[in-house]
Amino acid sequence: MLALLRRHFGLLLTLGGLVAVGLGIVGFATCNPALSADTVVYRTVQLFYWGYSPWDASIELPLPWTLATARWLAPLVLLSALFSVGLSFFQKQTEAWQIRRMSGHTIICGAGEKGRVLGQNLRDKKLPIVFIERNAECAEALAADGFWTVHGDGTENAVLASAGIRNAARIVALTGDDHDNLAIAVAASQTAGAGSGLCIYLHSGDASLCDLYQRNRALTASLAGLPVRVFNHYRNVARRTMQDFPLQPGDSEAHVILPGLSRVGLALIVEHALVGHYPNERCTHLHLVSRQASQEMAKLLVKYPNLQRCAHVHAIDLLGGERFSNRVANLVRTLPAEAALAICPGIEDDNEAFGHALELNEMLSDRAQLRLLLDTPPGAAVRRLVEGSAELSRRISFLPTGEPASGYEAIIGESLDRTARTIHENWLAETQKQIAAARAKGDEAAAQKHEAKATYRPWQELNEEQKGANRSQADHIPYKVRAVGLDPATAHRADWAKLSEAQVESLARLEHARWAAYYWITGWTYAAQRDDAKKLHPNLVPYDDLDEPTKDYDRAAVRHLGEYLPG
Repeated sequence: MLALLRRHFGLLLTLGGLVAVGLGIVGFATCNPALSADTVVYRTVQLFYWGYSPWDASIELPLPWTLATARWLAPLVLLSALFSVGLSFFQKQTEAWQIRRMSGHTIICGAGEKGRVLGQNLRDKKLPIVFIERNAECAEALAADGFWTVHGDGTENAVLASAGIRNAARIVALTGDDHDNLAIAVAASQTAGAGSGLCIYLHSGDASLCDLYQRNRALTASLAGLPVRVFNHYRNVARRTMQDFPLQPGDSEAHVILPGLSRVGLALIVEHALVGHYPNERCTHLHLVSRQASQEMAKLLVKYPNLQRCAHVHAIDLLGGERFSNRVANLVRTLPAEAALAICPGIEDDNEAFGHALELNEMLSDRAQLRLLLDTPPGAAVRRLVEGSAELSRRISFLPTGEPASGYEAIIGESLDRTARTIHENWLAETQKQIAAARAKGDEAAAQKHEAKATYRPWQELNEEQKGANRSQADHIPYKVRAVGLDPATAHRADWAKLSEAQVESLARLEHARWAAYYWITGWTYAAQRDDAKKLHPNLVPYDDLDEPTKDYDRAAVRHLGEYLPG
């Protein structure tokens, strides 16, 4: 009740003022019909500052109830308004002082749907948050919901300073405009300064631009050397999709069919190219099925010229009035019966996509490993219909939204980074073993070669592209677990310790393919001599062409995987 009163206090004051004016006018007119209209109005206005006086100074007659009420209601409304303004000013000053004293908090620039989800998730975790929002109405709504809020433009140094940027743990630039997000990152680095401990999380709406930013080391250098992590909402959706609905091809193939190169489609392609690797050097088959599939494929390969080294990508043009569902059904019938299939029937139009999903569900009823994925928001009629049907929900699922795609773990990735950091530390330990072994043999050149590696340094000194390689390896852990017949949800370290040497070798081969995919996708190429500045690497070759010390890295990575499983 109190919260409702606070939210509508301004409306109540307005109504009270109008009632006071109305009663005052009626009251004065009743007491003295001879008063002119402007005098009645003037005397009514006087009521608001205790200016009531009888119309005849020599006599005080009983007042009509209208005027008796108005002469108390009017000044009460004025006092309430003054009190509200003063209280609001005091609260804002107090909040500004408290925000300036905060430390270790997260600043979120942008209170759209994704920013709201992140803010609520952080609040649920009891982590301090400050929003910066330029839209006054949105800022007021945030404050009314109990969030610390600074109204202003996150690209302005003064606004960032008022949000406590110098003592913040991180800032998340999450507006709907990529240019604004970049400007926020620049302003934040200038205001916080080098050595502030601030981490910058920069959202890019273009998944390919996200990759370009991330691998461009000049970005971090130009932002006062502060750590910068570029992320993309649709990549988060794709990553979580692969976790929630993994393809399990067994000894067969994995196929993903997409209705063209939408933003979600591009993200799914890149994630499958990075992580969709299976035993016996198999990778995911990705099919673009649309009326401009060939053109979209050409654009895709311009952005990712090495994509075909990491996945099998196919373009299938729809002809004339050919329906997506019919063409896809014909394509699926040419694939092995045991192939694992994920089909996104449509991304742009929910109703059309649902129609294709129903048709494909009927046409491909004999396919055991089939999952139809729709991009439909929670609460939509289509989603409620599917979720209410046990039969439909067995085959039709929905791409993740809300916290799985925009929450703390999706953007900040604390759990993922813990695993990735351990992976890197294990790699460092393996490298140190190889350095010691080389020196024991008197091979100083080999030892120095290991020490000269750009990644031979602590986790905190790695750039984001180097950290990304470890994160990609962490994402692939469930794939390796399933590859040896275990369930990631129930596998334990004791199970992993029982792997045979043949299984370790098979998984080492798989790990090399996954490792190479990350380097191919991020713009590296093969060269006999390694050159990190030019992104050249001698290990971008088939597993069989590696020397034994390099293969030992892959084998060690496989053996260490048991450490990431429950004890």
